Amino acid sequence: METEQIPQLLSITKQARPLQQLPPVDNAEFTPPPQKGLNLRPLLRTLQRKALIVIGITGLVAGAAWYLNKKSLPTYQGSFQLLVEPVSSEAKMSEPSALARTEGDAPNEKLFSLDYPTQLEILKGPGMLSKIAEDVSAKHPGFSIGNLYANLTIERIGKTRLNQTKILHVSYQGSDPKLVQLVLEKTAEKYLKYSLEERKSRIGEGVKFIDARLPDLQTRVNTVQSQIQKLQEKYALTDPKQKSDELFTQVREISAQQLDTQRQIQELRELYTTLQQQLDLTPQEALAASTLSENPNYQGLLAKLKETESLIAVESARFQPGNPYIQALVAQRQQLVDLLNQEAQRILGSNLSDAVNTSEIMNFQNSTRLELIKQLVATANQLQVLEVRDQGITQTKATLQMQAQQFPAIASQYSELQRQLDIATRTLDQLLSHRQKLEVEEAQNEVPWELISKPELPKDATGNIAPIPGDSSKKLIIGVIAGLVLGTGTAVFLEKFRNIFYSANDIKDAIPLPVLGEIPFNQGETKGSKSRAGNGLRKPMKDAHNSASEYLEAFDSLYASIRFLFDNQPVRSLAVCSAEAGDGKSMIALQLAQTAAAMGQRVLLVDADLRRPQLHEWLNLPNSKGLSELLDSELAPNSCVQRSTLAENLFVLTAGQPLPESTRLLASAQMQYLVKEFQTTFDLVVYDTSHLLNLMDANFLAAHTDGILMVVALRKTKQSAVKEVLDQINVFGLPTLGTVVNHVQA
Repeated sequence: METEQIPQLLSITKQARPLQQLPPVDNAEFTPPPQKGLNLRPLLRTLQRKALIVIGITGLVAGAAWYLNKKSLPTYQGSFQLLVEPVSSEAKMSEPSALARTEGDAPNEKLFSLDYPTQLEILKGPGMLSKIAEDVSAKHPGFSIGNLYANLTIERIGKTRLNQTKILHVSYQGSDPKLVQLVLEKTAEKYLKYSLEERKSRIGEGVKFIDARLPDLQTRVNTVQSQIQKLQEKYALTDPKQKSDELFTQVREISAQQLDTQRQIQELRELYTTLQQQLDLTPQEALAASTLSENPNYQGLLAKLKETESLIAVESARFQPGNPYIQALVAQRQQLVDLLNQEAQRILGSNLSDAVNTSEIMNFQNSTRLELIKQLVATANQLQVLEVRDQGITQTKATLQMQAQQFPAIASQYSELQRQLDIATRTLDQLLSHRQKLEVEEAQNEVPWELISKPELPKDATGNIAPIPGDSSKKLIIGVIAGLVLGTGTAVFLEKFRNIFYSANDIKDAIPLPVLGEIPFNQGETKGSKSRAGNGLRKPMKDAHNSASEYLEAFDSLYASIRFLFDNQPVRSLAVCSAEAGDGKSMIALQLAQTAAAMGQRVLLVDADLRRPQLHEWLNLPNSKGLSELLDSELAPNSCVQRSTLAENLFVLTAGQPLPESTRLLASAQMQYLVKEFQTTFDLVVYDTSHLLNLMDANFLAAHTDGILMVVALRKTKQSAVKEVLDQINVFGLPTLGTVVNHVQA
């Protein structure tokens, strides 16, 4: 585009309508509440754009379905019905299962409860169908089990609890009525035969099971009986309760005996102590004294000894101890003492000889002492007997108590063995009884299932077999639905394959950012192939005043959105970015800066695309000094800023001479300083940056601005590229203002 087009653009802007302060824009327009549930709007827009493809595919599929339906042969269907459970009470009573398994007059309802889901799976299983297919293929070669899988239907009549029946409805359909009839007959035959064989097989398995269990069960009964017998023999156990009562009774009795014996022992010990104190003799000494007192020889010697001692006492008063007479008396006394001891030793024997030397024993015992001696000896003997008895009672009591303590465990063991025996015996009796009943049931040959509706095909009024009424409309509807599904899938696939945005609504649904402006597609846009000055600039057509007005009004609305939507924190600087090159971000940055300047703002437009600068060409400005020189040298910022001829308040900082390390320069501290200086000097600073995909330049610059203004071009920008860039922005935590939709077509 030639540079003289810029003044023309400005003049058209001024002629289109007077500049005025725009009203505030409702924030809800740009930040709609999140949609709840399934959002079908993108799909509806896709179907609208690809309506011809969807209609064409739907028509083709529906036509094919109609054609195939016209070419198809007539279909015949036949059926039969089976009663698989008894219905009346009489039928239940006459059923062999009832006769074999029911006790009493009333049959058990649980015996006739059939597991229908399992039964249907068996009847439709490969084992059953393969046998039917073999019989049918014998008369119709080529018939296979696959035909049965596809065309045989088995269902229970009445599937709800209120109308459930005990009838199975079996149907088959095909193009050959004779084959249909044959399949139904063979199927009915196999099912009836299966019911009989299945019952007999089930009964046979039951008999085998019982036969396998009987030996082990009998062995168990014998083992438990043997254990019970051994326990009875060891503990003399017949009735555990009676034995327990006997043990505790014996313990109580022996305890009473022990208390009585201990009382008697205590009484005798007190009497023994009293007698011993009175006699001052031990029982042995008392017995010796009593024996000696009752012996006449001993008493005679004792009397002579006393006479001699008396004579010695009398004569000692007359004679000296050395007198021969006195010595003879003393010798006589000693002789009598020796004789007395010998007599006592002879009388008492060795057991009582040690007590002879006691004076109380050797003295004469009068009748009173003799009576006391007898009581002492008798008391000592009774005390000894009672002590022996008490020891025996104590031992007996300990034995009984030990048996009483052990008995609960023994009784528990006995009860457990008895319980096991009862269970095993009862189980054995039940198995033997069931075996006899099963043998009776196995002897029955009646078919348990009843064919209540024979295999047949419906006939018309003339008696001919009638085919299934035509369902062409149903097949056509299915074809239309299949065509719609296929067409919709194709349309969605094409949209995904192209991977672009078609409308502003697509952007609103796909990008979680508010849409701040929609820039219409300018019919007068040209790309100069001969001059770099025309590359990328949008110029309204001179002969299309309405189009130019809409184009310029779109930038007024964009500026108003930026101005009023962020009124709490005014936007002083922004970075105009795009995901890919060629999305029109540079033109939008230029037009936005021009619009803000026309509104009375002091605006600086910075060409920060150091890789592909083009604003200086569009504005016909020199580019010898620009942003790159400010970043690479110590020039004053105002020395490189130029005033634009498009608006009085519009200033431009060109990119300057290209440098190889643009990313490093934009990430430098000098760039941060310039951003702060520009933001202090101007009301609004607009940065035209390089695209974001695979480049880091704009990320470092945008981090120091108030936010990113993302430009997305309809029918050009790839959706995947925008989503990748947004993910990158979220990871870096960069501020974002919203999106601008470019190339909007009326």
